Amino acid sequence: MSLVVFAMGNALRADDGVGRAVARGLADSVPGLEVMEVQELLPEHADQLANADGALFIDASVSGSPGEVRAAPLVPRPARAAVIHALMPEEVMDLARSLHGRAPPAAMVTVAGRDFAWGEALSPEAEAALPLAREKARELLEGFARRAGPVRVF
Repeated sequence: MSLVVFAMGNALRADDGVGRAVARGLADSVPGLEVMEVQELLPEHADQLANADGALFIDASVSGSPGEVRAAPLVPRPARAAVIHALMPEEVMDLARSLHGRAPPAAMVTVAGRDFAWGEALSPEAEAALPLAREKARELLEGFARRAGPVRVF
């Protein structure tokens, strides 16, 4: 079984780094988990995604009340016509499916931020949301693991 987390965001932009903060410690509590800390999603991430049995994307959100935690399943969708810099999670999933013939089940966990200015500290609201966001992330990952079945040995 192989599970991957894309912990997204810029840790130097306050609450934008909340995805990375949520992901800390997940690898210790979820067997077979690979955590990738990224500032943004790139086409190259489709390779890691295609090899996974489940994928979780964790990021900050500018919508919602500061500290609000949301979780939702994702489905692949084609990339926007003018992709210049970064991809959305659904677009990376579609790229994995197009290039490798498969995209794993995936979900997104977001934490609404309040402060996206320069700085490494999370706002009090984002910091307070970390336990709930980690709990939601673990639940989703455990669901992927149950569906994937036992660890594969080659």
